[in-house]
Amino acid sequence: MFPARREVLRQKSGTLLETPLPLLLHALLVEERHATLELKLRNLEKRVFFEGGVPVGCESNLLHETLGPSLVEKGKLTEAQHHAALGESAAAGKSLQAWLLEKQLLSAFDLFKHLQATLGRSLLDAFRWSDATWKLSPAEDQEAPVRINPMQLIFTGCQHLPVSALEAQLATPPTAVFGMLPDAPSVQDELKLSAKETRLLQAIKRKATVAELCALPGLTVEEVHRRLYALRLLEFIDTAEAIAAMPVRSRPTPVPQLEPVATSKTSDGLPFLDDDEAAQNLLVSEFLSFRSRDAFEVLGVDVDTQGVALQRAFLTKANALAPVRFKSVEARTRAEALQLAYAKAFGALSEPETWQQHRDRRAARDSKTPAALKQKAAAEAVKIRTHLLDAQSQFDEGRRRLAAGNTRSAIEHFQYALDIEPRGRFLAWLAWAKYQSEPSGAEACLELLGRACEQEPTCEEAHVWRGDLAMVLGRSADAEAAFRQAVKLAPKNPKYVEALQHAMKSTRGR
Repeated sequence: MFPARREVLRQKSGTLLETPLPLLLHALLVEERHATLELKLRNLEKRVFFEGGVPVGCESNLLHETLGPSLVEKGKLTEAQHHAALGESAAAGKSLQAWLLEKQLLSAFDLFKHLQATLGRSLLDAFRWSDATWKLSPAEDQEAPVRINPMQLIFTGCQHLPVSALEAQLATPPTAVFGMLPDAPSVQDELKLSAKETRLLQAIKRKATVAELCALPGLTVEEVHRRLYALRLLEFIDTAEAIAAMPVRSRPTPVPQLEPVATSKTSDGLPFLDDDEAAQNLLVSEFLSFRSRDAFEVLGVDVDTQGVALQRAFLTKANALAPVRFKSVEARTRAEALQLAYAKAFGALSEPETWQQHRDRRAARDSKTPAALKQKAAAEAVKIRTHLLDAQSQFDEGRRRLAAGNTRSAIEHFQYALDIEPRGRFLAWLAWAKYQSEPSGAEACLELLGRACEQEPTCEEAHVWRGDLAMVLGRSADAEAAFRQAVKLAPKNPKYVEALQHAMKSTRGR
């Protein structure tokens, strides 16, 4: 069903129509690749960064996916705080993220959770980009890697794929029998499943036909097929026929995971830190910043610290956030990364030769004038802002250009708005602009307007234009139904009422 993973990654570039995003993500995960995945859809761009096959960051030219605007959208910052932080961070030559942490405008833990949620939303949004191009390039180190569960991402993302990207997979015969792969890991250990999805999985464990699975309550036929596609891609399930034909699989033996001790204290009697807010904020703050710091900053010492004082600083850092002090896998993973960073910094500063190298690097960094740093940061801030795309601004520009008679350019901007945010209103204006540009395509535009009405039933324009095109095509009964919806939404609009009366007369006259 799916091409070999190494064959997928050997291509280096292609389109998501030919190589669906779930397939790419799974190949990167299983091959544990360090890479950058570049996605482009017309003028939209995303760059996803992977470490060991796990997404740890994403850059985008979409306004709502950048740090400042997304914090404002979620109510974490006010517009005034955002603009002030932008100016102050640029003047200080620091990133917005570092400035927010330094000024404690929000806690490190809240910032990390926000970064994690934004990364998840940005990646899920990319599943809609079925006609985008992709390219693999060398990995880029991330200043603050934010790990998310890649298997959950793929499973959830498959529910967002356009139907056109899944036609072959959704055509699984109803008589096909599905079962669990004999050496597959536990699905419940890897994925968070709803009650409906759990029932589906239980039926698969008993070996059921597609028809039987589609008859289960709670999921539509399409939803069942989407989940079958995702579970099959993730190598949890397959058809009984395929399983019988498989040789003994060479899946690597899973590394046993140590379960946290069910107690409120560690083995040495110290309390776990998972519920300590100050400890969690310290852990996340250190984790978000350690990659951008030099060895002295990682250990919190000055450049002249050596000997016992250096060792004491290392032990203080290491003991404060020791991995054994945390129960959750997520917190323990962050603590382990910090332990390695502390050990690496201590090792480097313990050796006279490498200690001198780090002193020289610090001196070179400090020799750069503050003015130069500020100028660079300000230039980067301007560059980022001028390249951001916002759905509403693209839509507004499309309306201005349509009003000026520039329909082709208006179509482009409506399409940009729709790429960024798939709203029914944007689709309606795109359909109307396309009709204005090419009236012979009324049939296709009418279909788009129908979809717009389904996506956003309260969009007056979608119903009115749907009625107008139905009249153009001689379908007065359809036009009457569309105008009725428009009148229901805006009963005092005389144009809607007049259009409805005209359609009713046309219907009676037939």
